[in-house]
Amino acid sequence: MLSMKLTRKINSRISALILAASAGTVALTPQTSAQQQPAPELQQLNAIEVLVNDEPISSFDINQRLRLVIAISGGVRTQEEFLQVREQVIQSMVDEKLQMQEAAEVELEIPDEQLEQFFARRAQGVGQEPEQFADALTSIGSSKETMKKQMEAEIAWSQLVQGRLGAFVSVSDEEVEAFIQRIYDNRGKFEYRLGEIVLLSQSPEQSAAVEANAGQLVEQINAGAQFGQIAQQLSASSTAAVGGDLGWVTIDDLDETYSQQVQDSEVGAVLGPIRTPGGFIILAVSDRRRILTVDPLDTQIQLSQIFLPADQIESGLDQFMAVVEPLRSKSTSCEAVPGLAAEAGASPRVEISPLRLRDLNAAYRERVENLQAGETTSVLEDEDGQRVLVVCAVRAPQVQEPDFDEVYNQLEQQRLSMMARRYLRDIRRDAIVDYR
Repeated sequence: MLSMKLTRKINSRISALILAASAGTVALTPQTSAQQQPAPELQQLNAIEVLVNDEPISSFDINQRLRLVIAISGGVRTQEEFLQVREQVIQSMVDEKLQMQEAAEVELEIPDEQLEQFFARRAQGVGQEPEQFADALTSIGSSKETMKKQMEAEIAWSQLVQGRLGAFVSVSDEEVEAFIQRIYDNRGKFEYRLGEIVLLSQSPEQSAAVEANAGQLVEQINAGAQFGQIAQQLSASSTAAVGGDLGWVTIDDLDETYSQQVQDSEVGAVLGPIRTPGGFIILAVSDRRRILTVDPLDTQIQLSQIFLPADQIESGLDQFMAVVEPLRSKSTSCEAVPGLAAEAGASPRVEISPLRLRDLNAAYRERVENLQAGETTSVLEDEDGQRVLVVCAVRAPQVQEPDFDEVYNQLEQQRLSMMARRYLRDIRRDAIVDYR
């Protein structure tokens, strides 16, 4: 479903991104005439922009990552915005370099096979095969290797933190039981599914630029950029590996700096930038529910689809409609969907994993929430094509009682994440970083 959208979104920005990257390189050396400069791409290949404990980060590496971030975030409108994003990308890459240097001290290496598996999962997350995703990255001037380097730092840091700090994390049974009791005490109150993007500021002088960049990211997310993808690329929090997802939290779990903002916000709101002691945070309120209370949005639903890709609509729409239009007036077995898809000249990919109503986007949810098993939606028109959804099964929501082991793991990960932030802060403090 997402692959054609992503490909069109990326390909539509290729020229603009290349021009922006070249402009950014030239702007760094305004005193030198164009005749004295090497070609922009050669300059990017040769220039070392940052030394992190004497290990280089080149302009080529920065611009490869930058093109990816700009494509994901929705593009930049001005040279100033371009430079702000570029500065944040450089800071993220400095952190990754420090993390990999720490991993090298204990001879921690991530096998390429594991990186390939993570790359395949990332591709699957945007609805593409690994080869398609690699081609999409190349088309914007980035690369599969650039993304694998980023994933390598994520995985290595996670393993390093677990190995070095995990033994020092202690959660008592009494703490778990108190946490569970608090859940029962809050029965009927709201809890929130939040995402975070953490942007660090290393000095008061840097703070204004980081805040401006954070504000720009908020605008881009509100304009349609994917919060989770931006978090993966730019967030300094350990939650970046899972798209910034903080899970379900209550108001009592939140910093009082922004707890009231969360309470006053609607689902889908993006809050920030909010100043924190170490920089700025952007919060996404992705969902809300009442604690230990049955919620209709937790209804589980199994779907199949009959999907006609956009590039086949001109030639195949009549055949498609002839098959799917009659389905609205009769019950349809999901076992019959592959045959119907073939008859309609549609995509052979028909299965959709079981999910909850709350996990569907609002437009799809509205179409299926009142349907029973065997019923079919009307034709849904999207950028990537046209589809009908067939409801295979519906399971009523159940109240999820708190589980001791799950709560224990949650508290353990929260403490480990806090220790990891301090660990990285100490590494930064002791590092020698030379910005050229």
